[in-house]
Amino acid sequence: MFSIAESVAGVAPAPTPLIRDLRTALERAQRAFERGHMRETIDLLEHALTLDPDHVPARTMLGLAYARTRSVEQAFEHFEGALVRDPDAFAPRCALGELYLRLGIPAEARPHLARALEVATSAAERSYVQALLKEDRLRERRRVPRPSFRTPFWLLRRGR
Repeated sequence: MFSIAESVAGVAPAPTPLIRDLRTALERAQRAFERGHMRETIDLLEHALTLDPDHVPARTMLGLAYARTRSVEQAFEHFEGALVRDPDAFAPRCALGELYLRLGIPAEARPHLARALEVATSAAERSYVQALLKEDRLRERRRVPRPSFRTPFWLLRRGR
């Protein structure tokens, strides 16, 4: 007769071995990200940051994974954390600008994208940022003016 523990052990997935080095964690996170497994990516990158909390590429990729899962607050936290550690880093600056664009806050996006364009080190990076800025300009032409809420609407009636 089999015990319950033996029968469950045959069905349960094998536990992931403990990752002790940053490089392995980043490689596995990259593969998970490319496969679209964001939860796994987040877990691996959170672990990577326990190994090196100042690793800017890990923070940036973690911000991207959180953005993909619509966890915007955590994405902002990691992008900004990466920029605190390296203000001239292209990737977190560009990702932060793009996130602001995707959220429909172009006034916040433009300074980050302009700075990303300044610190870009390759033609591909410059091209990517220029495409985002072009997309923003095209969207701006079609944009419907939004209320600013600077003057409360109830104060507008007093002038009549």
